[in-house]
Amino acid sequence: MTVLSENFLDRLRLEEFFAEYVACLDEVRLEDWPEFFTDDGLYGLWARENSDAGLPAPMFLCRNKRQMKDRVTSYREANIYPDHWNRHLLSATRITQSDSSEIVAHSNYAVLQTRQDGETFIYQTGRCADRFVRNRSGLLLKERKIFYDTLAVRTLFVLPV
Repeated sequence: MTVLSENFLDRLRLEEFFAEYVACLDEVRLEDWPEFFTDDGLYGLWARENSDAGLPAPMFLCRNKRQMKDRVTSYREANIYPDHWNRHLLSATRITQSDSSEIVAHSNYAVLQTRQDGETFIYQTGRCADRFVRNRSGLLLKERKIFYDTLAVRTLFVLPV
């Protein structure tokens, strides 16, 4: 019997985490979304063009779980958006750092969006830079930085990526 390497086990842990994370978003269980993060977790979106030019201002930034919950409340109660459904695709995840307390990983993503009229289009593409912390129950995101390639976004950034 071959002993599985820790890197392989971390890859499986990430795969399981991402499967639950994406299901949460695609099923629009937004109240559960902040629970994938530490209390002081960071979530933000940056245009790739700005990031490449060294311009640090994000399009959107939450600096902790309370701000994420506020975003969900705003989506549910304060804003009106056309009905739509998203499908998140994550691929080519690379673990760039792993130790007993954290995992750093990078992956590509695409979000497909379908509107009530049945049209499906590529809403957004890009890459994710994630920092996870390990805890007794598994992994939590300490930081999720998203760098979107799609400079001409067809609609507002409403739902998390």
